[in-house]
This record gives sequence, structure tokens and C-alpha cells, in this order.
Amino acid sequence: MRFKAVRVAVAAAVALSLAAPAQASPRPDHPVSLGGKKVLLVNDDSVQAAKPDGSDGRGIYVLRRALCRAGADVAIVGPWASQGAKSRSTAGSPAASVAPPLAVPAEFAADCADAPGHGLVLGACQGGTPCGPGSPSITPADVAELALTGVLPQRLGWTTGPDLVVSGVNAGPNTDVSINLSGTVGAATAAVERGIPTVAVSAGTRVAPPPSTETYTAAADAVVRLLSSPRVWTFARDMVLVNVNQPDVTPGSGPSPVRWTKVGRVAQGWVTYVPSGDVTYQLSYNPVTPAPEFEADSDTKALFDGYLSVSAVAVNRGYPASPPR
Repeated sequence: MRFKAVRVAVAAAVALSLAAPAQASPRPDHPVSLGGKKVLLVNDDSVQAAKPDGSDGRGIYVLRRALCRAGADVAIVGPWASQGAKSRSTAGSPAASVAPPLAVPAEFAADCADAPGHGLVLGACQGGTPCGPGSPSITPADVAELALTGVLPQRLGWTTGPDLVVSGVNAGPNTDVSINLSGTVGAATAAVERGIPTVAVSAGTRVAPPPSTETYTAAADAVVRLLSSPRVWTFARDMVLVNVNQPDVTPGSGPSPVRWTKVGRVAQGWVTYVPSGDVTYQLSYNPVTPAPEFEADSDTKALFDGYLSVSAVAVNRGYPASPPR
């Protein structure tokens, strides 16, 4: 749930430059309106939203509500089942099927009903038979590819869109090395590779317990605010996505202050395998320990300090060629 698909190289200067006046044309100082924009929502938590704790997709419905209220035409296509930590991987399935989730939460069922796309919501599974309980899911990156090339042109006539892809809201954070494993960022990566402006958004300071509805809502509202900036819409040209992490909030606390950050490092890996027998090993997750030299401007540091962390994440793995020395 909190991990990503590609190795990442992010320059601090790029992230910090986002705070400067935007240089987008034709009106760099004019806020962008979401009115009428076509938006695809994807995630890695699934579209089911059936668990009481909201960890299996509640965040994507909270996000859809916020974007629709801002005037966007929003479609959801997500994994049929939870696909956390899938990075940019593919299920390799020669066929995929889509179906509405088993039950959209009643409080979200009418959202986007008046938009041109009528609030389309589909989950995607492997194989050529209808999705049902127990169907294996395709990966988040597969979902993005399926939606962009197949579902949206067929179902909604979006042959030249969407205008934007947003991946999330993920249950749990996606910062520092977890970005390399994140299914949330993996789906966003697939969209950026097609030249579409893309935002990945996660909520909560830790994986467990899952975020509260208030935290999901704060993350969704923050995305809407960020999307008013022309600069955010220009990153896809440089194969860059915007990675947003919302800290935990309490009711009535108001918007979290924003800090532009860079992808941090940790002093140790995320996992440890501990011997539990002669030939078996038990997986355990390590606590987050930011490297001291990155504490001042890293995404993890900002998140734990109560800031909304916003980072530019490069998708292109290329490194500038240089002659040997």
C-alpha cells in the first residue's frame, strides 16, 4: 500500500522551485480551474471500500467527492483487490475484465452523478471472465494502462484525455525509499510515461492504523488546492509526478501547512528477515529512521513534523552520459 515502481532521482532544486512563481503559459499567475476537466482516479487499495477501517479504497471515494465538487468530470478505475507494494509491476495477464465494485459505500454513491461521465466506477481483475469475489486483480500500473488505452475511450469517449490522473488517496504514507515500492506511485508512473499530468497522494503518518476519514478528506482537499497552481500541470513534460503526503489530522484542526520537500533517505532498509527456524525466516518491518543529513528538507521529516509534504518525483531512470575519467 505504501510502495512504488521505479527508482527515483529527485533534485532538491526542482522541488524547491515549485514554490516560486509558475512559468506556465499563457497566464502563469492565473489559477487553474478544475471545471470541466477530465480526471482519472486510480489507486492500489482497490475500489471495494468494504472494510470498516477504510483501508481498502475509502480514500479514492473521498478524493472523487472533492474533485467533483470542484467541477471535474471524474472516473474511477482501480484494482479489484488490494495491490499494495506492487510498484510499477505488471500482472502479465493476457486479458483483463472490469466490473463495478461489490458495493460502493452509500454515502458516495451519488457523487459525480451530474457530470458527463456520471461518476464511472470500475474495478479491474485478471482474465476474460466477469470479476467476482476472489477474482485476482491486475496491478495498479496495469489499471492505469487499461483505463487510459481501453476503458475510458470505450466507456466515456475520452480519446484525447484525460486531462489529469490522480493516484490515491492511499492508506498510509509514501515517502523516502517506500516510493520505490509503492503501487500508488507505480500507477502514477504509468500515467506520466504517457505524458499526462499526474499526482500521487497518500494519507496518514504510519501504515497502521489506517487514516481517519478526516485525514483522507484533508488529503483530498489539499490536492484540489494544489491543482490550482499552473506549475503542477507542467511536470509531465519532464516525466515528473507530484507526490503528496498528508499527515494525520484531528477534527477541526484546519489545513496542514505545506512544505515542498525532496525524497528522503533512511538509515536502514524497510524490512528485516529474522530466522524463525532452520530454513524459515519471519518478515518484519523496520521503523522509519530518516538519515540525519536529510532531515531538514526530506519528505518523511516534513510528514512527521505535521506538514503536508509535496515532492517532485522523476520517473525517467536515465542518468546524464559523461565520458569516463
